[in-house]
Amino acid sequence: MKIKFGITSKLMMLFFVLIFIFYGTLLVLYVNVQKLMQTSQQIISINNQVTTISKGMLDNLISMDVNHKKFNLLKKQVYLNYFKTANKNFCEELDKIIKLDSRKYPLAGQWQWIHQSFTENTTNAPKVWVEDNLMSKWIETISNARKDNQEKIEQALIKINDLGRQSVRNSLLGLLLSIIAGILGAVFISKSMIRPIKKLKHGLNNISNDNYHNFIEINSKDEFSELATAFNTMSRQLKENDDIRSDFIAILSHEIRTPLSSIRESVNMIIEKVFGPVNDNQKKFLKIASSEINRINDLLDHLLDVSMLESNSGKITPGPIDPNLLLKEVSNSLISKGKINDVNIRLHKLSDAPMVMGVKKEVIQVLLNIVYNAIKFSDTNSFVDIYLLNQKNNNELTFKISDQGPGVPEEEQPLIFKKYYRAKKMRNNMDGVGLGLSISKRIIHAHGGIIYMENNKDKGCSFFFTLPKTNEQIIKQG
Repeated sequence: MKIKFGITSKLMMLFFVLIFIFYGTLLVLYVNVQKLMQTSQQIISINNQVTTISKGMLDNLISMDVNHKKFNLLKKQVYLNYFKTANKNFCEELDKIIKLDSRKYPLAGQWQWIHQSFTENTTNAPKVWVEDNLMSKWIETISNARKDNQEKIEQALIKINDLGRQSVRNSLLGLLLSIIAGILGAVFISKSMIRPIKKLKHGLNNISNDNYHNFIEINSKDEFSELATAFNTMSRQLKENDDIRSDFIAILSHEIRTPLSSIRESVNMIIEKVFGPVNDNQKKFLKIASSEINRINDLLDHLLDVSMLESNSGKITPGPIDPNLLLKEVSNSLISKGKINDVNIRLHKLSDAPMVMGVKKEVIQVLLNIVYNAIKFSDTNSFVDIYLLNQKNNNELTFKISDQGPGVPEEEQPLIFKKYYRAKKMRNNMDGVGLGLSISKRIIHAHGGIIYMENNKDKGCSFFFTLPKTNEQIIKQG
């Protein structure tokens, strides 16, 4: 049975690793600081006192010897008093050093010998004083003990320095481990969280673009895997629903087209007086009926176009096309529409326009859809401009259709290329089912181009789409 580590478990593991490094570093620092404090305490409480006291002992010892000799020579009481004072001070200082000796901070054995020798040889002082050779030995012993004590101070200072260096080294090591753990954690989070999130985001973008064919693959055994499974299930269900809807619309459109064609032919035959004379009033309403039948037929054509594009899955056989001829044909087809709306179509051709690759009929349909929309949304006595934009170092030619209408609200811009979407303000005022831009997008993507729109700075909006240039044009540019 495999152990399942979720996102929470992984984050908790990373958290505990960082906590372990942090408190481990603090513990090592604490131990080193304790050692530093103990060594410093030894220097302050023991060695420094020994240095100070032993200096006084040497002075008092020499003072006792000098004053004893002066007393024996001059017989003056003042020298005897000096001797007694020095002797008292020496004994007190020697007792202090002996008391400083402990198991924790043991002193040199010379102090015990001095204490024992001084006690044994000065019992009858000041009447009887020690010989010079013993006096010299005491002085030498105290000097050696002072020297040993000084060496201990130097060793303690070296130890403090080493502990300080070790503390800095351990701190840097802890910092380095923290940085490494942080980097590894960032890589871990990137692999475990950011990548799945990017995949989910990409999947959501595909869903928003009506692309239900790309499923997300996440191999981890955590919450993201469960989320990806739920997402794929949703995407699969949406695809099935979309396929059912497309099939239903295709079947319905096909079934409606046959009786609708019969009705249209019948109305046209009545208008043409095949079945007898028709008065002006009847002819007027028959023409209205014929116009409405044609409008319904156009809507059915759009619906069938969507179904056909979806069934072909974007497979086309492109050929070279002259873009200037495309603009001319589209302009001629829509001149009547422009006159009805009092909108003028202006063409901005390129004298050296490169040939593009595409299916002429489909590219014309894209231009008709976009230009017709521009005419519908433009104000009266305004212009619709069609441009060809050619960048020398680009392998694509850009078509630009610009109008002087109201533009597209920012919140609606991501939706205008979706199937059946219509601008909110125009839903009750204009005909159509919202398929023109969706069809155009599918056609351009099938040609390997892109399509997008931007609002103009002053008024209206512009639609752009690109088509690849022919290989011959690309070689010439190269």
